[in-house]
Parts: sequence; structure tokens; C-alpha cells
Amino acid sequence: MIKKTTTLIIIGICVISFFLVSYQSRGLISFGKIDFSPIISPVQSLKNFFSEILYLKEENRKLKEKLYQMTLEQKSYNELILENQRLKELLNLKEKNKEIVTIAKVIRAGSNKFLKTIWINKGANHGIKTGMPAITLNGLVGKVIFTSSNFSEILLLTDPNFSVAVRVERTRSEGIVSGTGTSLCALKYIPLEEDIMVGDRLITSGTDGIFPEGIKVGVVKKISKKGFFQNIEVIPYQSDSKIEEVAIIKSLT
Repeated sequence: MIKKTTTLIIIGICVISFFLVSYQSRGLISFGKIDFSPIISPVQSLKNFFSEILYLKEENRKLKEKLYQMTLEQKSYNELILENQRLKELLNLKEKNKEIVTIAKVIRAGSNKFLKTIWINKGANHGIKTGMPAITLNGLVGKVIFTSSNFSEILLLTDPNFSVAVRVERTRSEGIVSGTGTSLCALKYIPLEEDIMVGDRLITSGTDGIFPEGIKVGVVKKISKKGFFQNIEVIPYQSDSKIEEVAIIKSLT
């Protein structure tokens, strides 16, 4: 009888201990007193778990957006520094060369599919006239073909309608550079016996009465001899796709 009673007491103590431990693990006992707050169901726990995951995903997305924004702002800052350097160099060029009329920014490409042109943000109000050459620090860009009060259109060196009188720096031979409608130009009217080499540099000769002498035009890329004149391909010093600012200079006429 005593053994049975002892066994029941032990079982009872174990049950009570288990009950107390279980409720305490659920946060329902505080300072030895039972808190009768409702027990969270497994479904609610699962909902809370997924809500936390969604919250973390949204926070992660916002952090990524901030990071990208910071990257873009840093890039814009670097672009401003580069633009500032280019403008300073062009201004220095203007101080040295009194023939420069103004410095302008390229705002868009031309809309005429039959012409290779660009538009700049300055016009007649800034002293620009049709026929004036456009240059960069790299070399010749083209010439002004239209101007309004505050905007101008420039025909690019690579357009088939463009031509300029040039001189080969090494040999002093003279010819005409014309656009081809591609990224290259052609050096024309060079006799077969003339000494022309790949890598020869071309500058304006000033003999066309439009472009002042000594402006860099391009470099000879390829030579073939057929017919009465040499067929010569030229790479312009200034790429059409990399023009951001131009200096407009006075023409010879």
C-alpha cells in the first residue's frame, strides 16, 4: 500500500512539473504565477514566420534601391567632374584661339535620316552663322548648316555631303576628305605616284576658303591603288558617337 501511494505521489509530481515546464516554455508563467494568456496556435506561428520573411525581403529590396541610387549618384558626380575638365580645356583653347565664337553642348542627334547631323544648344544669339566649322579638342567635327536664335544643326564630317580640303602632314600632299555615311571617311584625288602610308595624319589645308589651316581631321587606315587615284580610307580623330561639347570657330569666308 505504501509503495502504491509513493508511486502515485511521484507520478503526480512529474505531471505537475511537466505542466509547469510546458507553460513556462510558452511564456505563460511569470515569477511563479501562471499567466492565463491564450496559447499561440501553430497556424498563427506559421503566419508570423512568413510575415517576418516578407518584411525582411521588403527591407532588403529597399536597401538594394538605396545602394543603386548611391551608385548612380556617384556616377553622376564623376560625370560632372569629367565634363568640368572638358569645358576647362575648351575654355583654355578659346583663350588661346581668338577665332572661337562660342562653346556649345550637344543636345541630340539630327532627325533627318538622309543626313548625319547633331544639334547644339546655341545659335544666332551667340554669334553662330551657317558655314562655321565645329571642332573638339580631338579634331574636326563638321560645319554649321542651320541656325535659329538659340539652336544650331551641324553636318558631321562623316556625312557623304561633307568635304574639306586637307594636307598630309608627313608629305604635304593635298587632297579632299569626304564622308562616306559610315564611321570612316575617304581621302580623294591623291595621284597614284604620291607617297601615302597607313598612319599618315591629315590636317585641314585652308585652301577651301572655309576651314582654317591646321585642324586635325583623321588618320589613314587603308590604301588601295585602282584607277587614276588612290583609294584611301580615313579614321576621323573625333568619333561621331563621342561628341559632347563643340567649339564653333569662324570660317575663312
